[in-house]
Amino acid sequence: MLTADGRYITRTDDNQLHERRLTPAGVQVVRDEIAGTGFFERDQVFPLERLPNANPPGHGLGGLFFRAWRDTRIVEVHTVVDQGPEEVYYQPSAARTRLDRLSKQLIKPETWLPAAAWADAVERPYEPAAFALLLGREPGGYNATPTIDELSATWPFSVGPLALGETMPPTAGPFAETTRCTPLAKDDVPAVKDSIIRAGGSVELQPDGSLVVGFGTKDQQDALVLKLRPFLPDRASCAGEYAL
Repeated sequence: MLTADGRYITRTDDNQLHERRLTPAGVQVVRDEIAGTGFFERDQVFPLERLPNANPPGHGLGGLFFRAWRDTRIVEVHTVVDQGPEEVYYQPSAARTRLDRLSKQLIKPETWLPAAAWADAVERPYEPAAFALLLGREPGGYNATPTIDELSATWPFSVGPLALGETMPPTAGPFAETTRCTPLAKDDVPAVKDSIIRAGGSVELQPDGSLVVGFGTKDQQDALVLKLRPFLPDRASCAGEYAL
């Protein structure tokens, strides 16, 4: 992610978030590279198109999702990652090839941007100002310890974990209808972690600072899954969050 003030945030292969600032001229170099593809004049989708009589292996496909500010609004462009040896099953696509290359450039800007483009000499860990707290009910099978009741007893907010937040829209993916989301200020996060620990849960942070903890019921018929995810600078609400 690149913000207008030059903050360039990337996710490493081991899922860590790092930040490094660009100069105004460096920001323009990146903007020119994106605009120079010619694919961001309007919202577009570039799907895989199977060749006649081709029978590609059946499996999931990775996607690429770009969002770029263009004039007065955000333009969204979707495609899929290069299929490697399996590209032989699909129609050649210069657009997909160029967008795949652009994604690799944007993930590792230090490999193509000149040193003069950077205002910061080195990158540093990204420090989020806010987090998304997702609380989702999921069916069956969780161990009864720790329980939802135990979490409720240590919960730091006046609204309990089963009612806090707003229900997510259907576009948020599987379990959206049973998942609630609320934004948390950075200063509220330690209280949530402390609540989890006092309830008997384990706080094991992922490299990017995210957290997932499950709480069961005494009859083990369903569960509450608590997820904590850092917001990137373009987001301060649950709009656009995904339930999984």
